[in-house]
Amino acid sequence: MMDRDDLYDHSVRIYTSIAQKAKEYGYDKDTTGVLNHYIQAALLDTSHPFGLHGSMFVPTIASQGTEAQKAEYLPKAERYEIIGTYVQTEIGHGTFLRGLETTAVYDQVADQFVIHSPTVSSIKYWPGGLGKTTNYAVVMAQLVIDGEQHGMHAFICQLRNLDTHQPLAGIELGDINRKFGYDNMDNGYLRFNNYRIPRTNMLMRYTQVSTDGEYTRQKLPQIAYITMVQLRMLITLGCGNDLAMAATIATRYSAVRRQTTNSQGIEPQILDYQTQQMKLFPSISTAYAVIFTGLAVRNIYTEIYNSVQAEDISRLAEIHMLTSGMKAYASEVCTAMIEVCRRSCGGHGYSHASGIPKIYERCVPACTYEGENTVMYLQCARSLLKFYGKAQAGEELPGMIGFLKDSADIPVHFKSAKVFNFEFYLKAYRLNALMMLKNVANAMQKCVYKQSTDPEIAWNRSSQALVETAKAYALYLTVVLFMDHLRTDGWEPCAKAVMAEVCEFYAVNNILENSGSFLQNGVLSPEQVEAIATRRVELLAVLRPNAVSLVDAFDYPDRLLNSCLGRYDGNVYEALYEYAKSSSLNKQQVHPSFQKYIKPMRKALKSML
Repeated sequence: MMDRDDLYDHSVRIYTSIAQKAKEYGYDKDTTGVLNHYIQAALLDTSHPFGLHGSMFVPTIASQGTEAQKAEYLPKAERYEIIGTYVQTEIGHGTFLRGLETTAVYDQVADQFVIHSPTVSSIKYWPGGLGKTTNYAVVMAQLVIDGEQHGMHAFICQLRNLDTHQPLAGIELGDINRKFGYDNMDNGYLRFNNYRIPRTNMLMRYTQVSTDGEYTRQKLPQIAYITMVQLRMLITLGCGNDLAMAATIATRYSAVRRQTTNSQGIEPQILDYQTQQMKLFPSISTAYAVIFTGLAVRNIYTEIYNSVQAEDISRLAEIHMLTSGMKAYASEVCTAMIEVCRRSCGGHGYSHASGIPKIYERCVPACTYEGENTVMYLQCARSLLKFYGKAQAGEELPGMIGFLKDSADIPVHFKSAKVFNFEFYLKAYRLNALMMLKNVANAMQKCVYKQSTDPEIAWNRSSQALVETAKAYALYLTVVLFMDHLRTDGWEPCAKAVMAEVCEFYAVNNILENSGSFLQNGVLSPEQVEAIATRRVELLAVLRPNAVSLVDAFDYPDRLLNSCLGRYDGNVYEALYEYAKSSSLNKQQVHPSFQKYIKPMRKALKSML
C-alpha cells in the first residue's frame, strides 16, 4: 500500500491530468457528471484534494458573491489559477456556527478586514484540500464593526503565493495528519494572525459593509448557508451510491460462495439462505430508496435555489429541513448497512480485497461532516415543530410538509385492515410520523406552560424523542419518494414490477424494524404487524431470483468497485489468489526479519536450554 505522500501525489497527478483532458474535450463544464465520473474511475475513489473547490468554494462565490466578485474570481477558479476550499469548522466548534471564534474586524481607516484566530480552539480544522492543495478559501468568520458583532459571514482569503505556493504572512496552515480514512485527502488546519484582506473580499450579494462601516443586513441570515444545504443533498446521494456499491459486492459474492452440503448432496449458494437474504435485501432496497430520494431532493433543491437567486426565500426553511433530515438518515443507515454487507462476506469481507472496507471508510465520516447527525436530526425536528405549529394555525405549507395538516387521528377501519398495499403502507408511515410529532409537541408544551419549565430544559428533556421524530419523518420521506419514483414515465413493465417489489420490501422491512413506535402510537395492531412479518418472508423469496440483476442494474464497472469479491465475471477465488500474491511481503521468499530476529532468537533460546 502507498504511504500518505504517495497517495496524495497520486490523487493530485490523476486529477490534474484528467482536468486538462476534460478541458480539451469540453467536459470541464459538467463538474457533477462526466468529469467526476472519470476522476472517480481513475482514482478508484470519490475523494480527492480538489473536491471542495468545485462543490463548495465555487458555488459559494457564485451564490453569495456580487456580480463584480463573480467576474473577478470565477474565471480564475475555472482555469485553476486559484484553487479554493471552504473553511468553517474549528478545533473547538463545528456544527454550532454561532460558537465559531474566528473574527473579521473591520478597519475603517485601511478599508480592510483583519482576520484573526484569537485562541487555539479557534484554529480552522478539517477542510479538505486545505493542507497542501489550495491557495484560496472562503472563510466563515464573525463580523465585527466598531466592537459590535454581526454574526457569521463569508470572506474570500488568499492563503498562498500563486507562484511559489508558500503561505502568505499572517497565515499558518498545514495537514492535520492521519485519519480513519481519506489518506489521499489533505484535510488541513489554518490559523490567522491579524491577516488583512480588502473590504471587498467579503461576499456581499446579500450583506454589505460600506467604506464608512455601515452594515446592511441581508433579508434572511440563513441564506448564507444555501451552499451547505447543497452539500448535504449531495451527501445523501453519495451515501446511497456507497451502499449500492457495497450491496453489489456482497450480493455477487453471495451468488458465488457456497456453504454446507444439503440432503441432495448440493452445496447451495449462500444467497439461497434466508438469513443471508435478510442481510442483503434490506441493503439493496435501502440503496434504491436513498438514491431515488436523493434525486428527488436534488430537484427540489434546484427549484428552491433558483427561487433564492430571484430573492424568493419562502421555501428556504423547507429545503433546510429536508436536507438536514435526509443527510442524517442516509449517512446513518447506509454506514450501518455497509458494515452488514462486509460481515455478510465472512472472513474475506475483512480483507481490503473485498473493496468494502474502503467504501466504509469513505461513507462513515458523512455521519459527522457538514453537520453531526444528532444535530441534523434536531434541526430537522425543530423545523418540523415550527411547521406543525403553522399547520395547527391553518397556514399553507409547502409540498413535502403538507401532510402535517392531516389529522393524526387513526381511523378505526385502518387498524382492522387485512389488505396491505402501497396506499396502506404510506398511510401507516404518515400517521406514525404525525403521531410522534404530535406527542413530542404536546409533551414540550406541557413542560413549558403547565410545569413552568425553562424552554431550553424542556427541549433537552425531549431531545431523544425529537431525534426519533425526525428519523420517522425521514423514513416517511424515503417511502413516499420511492413510491413517487415508480409513478414516473419511462419504466419498462417488467422492471417496474420488480422495483415495486423492492419498494414494498423496503416499506415492510422498516415497519418491522420500527414496529415498537407503530404499535406504541396505535397506528398498527399486533395482528397487522404479525401479518406484515409474514409478508416480509414472502418477499424474500420473491426477490431472490432478481437479486443479482438488481445490483447489476446499479451498473458499477469492476474497476470502480475495485473488489475481488464483486467481480462481474464471478472469478472471485482466482482474484483473491492473485491479490494475495501481490502483497509487498511476497517480493522475497525469505524476509530479512528472519535473519535479523527469528534466527538469533532460536539460537539464543537453544543455548538457554
